[in-house]
Parts: sequence; C-alpha cells; structure tokens
Amino acid sequence: MSNWSRVTAQQIEFIDQLIRGIPARSIPTYDELPYDVYLHKHLILNAPFLLSAKATSSWSAVRDFRISPAFQTLSDSASASTSPSAPNPSSSTHKPNLTALRRYAHHIVPVANTLAPQFSEFERSERPLGEVLDLWENGDEAGDGLYVKDWHLMAEIESEGRGVEEVYAVPECLRDDWLNPPYTPASTSDFRFTYLGPPLTYTPLHRDVYGSYSWSANVVGRKVWWLFPPDRLDAVKDRHGELVFDVRELKDEGGALKILQEEGEIIFVPSGWHHQVVNLDFCISINHNFFASPTLPRIYHTLAQSQQRVEEAIADVKEMIIERLGSESDAWEREWVDEVQGLLERDAGWGWGGFWETIERNVKEPPAANFLSPPLHMRNAYIREVLQNYQSGREWDWLPATQITISSCDILSSIMD
Repeated sequence: MSNWSRVTAQQIEFIDQLIRGIPARSIPTYDELPYDVYLHKHLILNAPFLLSAKATSSWSAVRDFRISPAFQTLSDSASASTSPSAPNPSSSTHKPNLTALRRYAHHIVPVANTLAPQFSEFERSERPLGEVLDLWENGDEAGDGLYVKDWHLMAEIESEGRGVEEVYAVPECLRDDWLNPPYTPASTSDFRFTYLGPPLTYTPLHRDVYGSYSWSANVVGRKVWWLFPPDRLDAVKDRHGELVFDVRELKDEGGALKILQEEGEIIFVPSGWHHQVVNLDFCISINHNFFASPTLPRIYHTLAQSQQRVEEAIADVKEMIIERLGSESDAWEREWVDEVQGLLERDAGWGWGGFWETIERNVKEPPAANFLSPPLHMRNAYIREVLQNYQSGREWDWLPATQITISSCDILSSIMD
C-alpha cells in the first residue's frame, strides 16, 4: 500500500456524528482579506476568522502532498459547504501523498501517541519520519493514533540550504510576525510547525505559547476546532480548577465555539484563546504561532502572570535568601530576581530578556512591509504601554541587561517620536 487509506466503519460513523453536531459557521470566512480589515476587525479586537481555500491554492504542498479523494464521502454525497450554514457530513477530501513526504524521511520528528494519554499530555517519542510513514503505509496497527506534532519542517528545509517555497508561502495579511525571525541554522527561535496524522488524532485543550496568536492551514483533510475565549474557561475546568484534557467529555462540550475547518482553509486563533482540535480525515497542516504589536499588552500580561506563579511556587526560597543575606542591603533582592528569572525562562519558555530582545529585533528589522503592518504611531503606542508597565516593576531596576537592550536599540527614541 503506497499511501495511507486505513479507516474503519466505526471511525466513519463517529466522524459523521461529530460533524452533525457542528452548528452553522458563526465567524467570517474571507476569500480576500485586506490588511486594514484584518488589523481592525481581528488583530486589535482579538477575533477569530478563516481564510478560504483560495489562500492555499497556489502552495506547492497542496500540489505535492495531495492525491485523489480519500473516500469520496462519509455518506456518499456532495462536498461539505463552506458557507455560513450547517456543515454537511459529506466530503471529497484528498488522500495524503505520503510518498511525497519521503524526501523528509530523515527528519527526526516529535510523535504523540493520542491513544496513550499521560496526565496532561500524550505519550511522546522522537523518531525518523520515515519510520512513521512505514507504519502508516503498511497499514500497521502500531501507527493508529500516532500524530506527528510540532515538526520544524520549515527550519529543517532552510538549514539544508533550500527555501520554504517548496512547501508554502505565508499569506500577505499574516506576514507581520514578531515571533518567527528569518531562520538561520544557528537560530533557536522557530514557531512554524507541521502536523500530520490519521483520522481522530487530536490535540487536547490548550493555549498557545506565550499567549500568542496562531494560524493553521489544512493542506490535506479537515479538522474540528473547539474555541474558548479567556472569559469562558470556567466551564472547562475540573473541581480542582484545572483545565480538562478533552472537552468532548463535558456537558455541551463546555459551550465552545465549534468550527469545522475545511481542506485548504486557514483558521486564525486569537491571542489567549484555549482550543482543542480533532482531525476528521488524515490531515497534514501547517501552523504558525506568532504575534504582532497589537498583541504586546496580552503577551506582557501573560508573562507577568507566569512570573507571579513562579514567585508563589518558590516563596520559601525568597525567605531563605533573606535569611542568608539579610534584608538591610539590596543583595537579597538581586539574587531573588535572578532566581525567579531563571525559573521563569524554564517554565514559560522565556523571560523579560527574551521579551525585550524580541521587541528590539522587530523594531530594528520590521518583518513586513509598511502596508502590511500597523501604522508606526499605533505600533509605538503598544510598545510604550508595555514599557511603562515594565518600568514600574522591580525588574527594571534589577535586570540591567534589559535596560541595555531597550536603550541600545531605537525602542525609546522611536516610541517617543
């Protein structure tokens, strides 16, 4: 069997039921999205939307990673509607061209076994992509439930001296991306991911890194999304106040905004929104986590909350530092701030140094043309807001490296213009 086609009657029935439970689409879908509309109706308002399959129709991945429809329908009828009406359980999605992925068989990829939950995640491993493709192509049961997640395909391609145009091109309106700098082999910052896995593999309820925005494009197959804005999380917490793993186990699925994302479409997930995703077909998707200047206050708030949690978790360490160094001098506070920052970087993935270095880089080298970015006065207002908040805290005094970052670039002069 040269390409994946393993799907059971039970899975088809379950998928049919899942689709029938999806209401009419309640968020906008755009064939064309002018930047000004994107900025004012979605970035600033932090509101979800979809781009139609037109946005990905010219991608190399769409040409190369698809073959003939996987199974004509789940109920042998016409394809699902992308208009704002109730979804149809039928589909003419494509099969994944796993043979085309063989050129990347040497890549070591993260693999989640979605049939083996472990606490708040899945059983994880890393293995050559070729091994996973073998399981799928041979119809091996050991491949059931395996989901290649967070594969840095684009970074791998660039590290091998080629360009990402062999896979995709970022839509114009999404190019003001402050989280993904131009990649170099020495870079450690890359939030461009590729996902692939069979029907019913899924990602549990979560929020994206740093509280960022994200977008996800279905190259092959369809997904169901459960979206939760920050003010609607109480219904998806257990009696201990922790987020549930799978919202499908809850009454009314926690009251989610539930979206069917069709093949070829791109969905935009707002900053700070929790979400869960299930693949209806064998899916190949390309995802970016990103933010832009309108997100900075939310990103700042998320990092400040993470720092507060760290401080509360190690409050006993603070007392030990004060007991050892005394409270008369400032030595205890300097050591305490350093201790918190070190743990914050491990827990949250970055600290205030990384936050300000990211702003510095994007002020010096804007990632998108002026007509695809907020006006400078708007960008500077967002930077000024987070800078004023930061200067009111102890870190401004006790982390001199961040002061150097802020003053050494044009942040201060640019936002004061």
